[in-house]
Amino acid sequence: MSTIPVPSSSSARVSGLQRLAATLRRADLVWLVAATYDTDAQVWHFEILRQGAQGSWVVQRYAYDIHNDIQHYRGEQIVADDQVRTMRAKAQRFDIAGWQDGSANV
Repeated sequence: MSTIPVPSSSSARVSGLQRLAATLRRADLVWLVAATYDTDAQVWHFEILRQGAQGSWVVQRYAYDIHNDIQHYRGEQIVADDQVRTMRAKAQRFDIAGWQDGSANV
């Protein structure tokens, strides 16, 4: 019986961020608030700050399943206006076009 090779957590992070970028428009203003790796489940969890469909700022949660190469949407939470500036200052701007083109700084 052969085993399926599992990508390293760092290469899986890149794949997950590329998948995430593919779901966004290049003109969107997005900040990567958190990127954490669950070693037991072998899943990357990403949280991004962006404007939601209703115009308010939201934190959206995604999980990248390494084994199945699937990005799961895990919901969103509205962020109070007074917290947006603080979150943006602490977070990293997400280079959507760079991740879509494969030129983003890994």
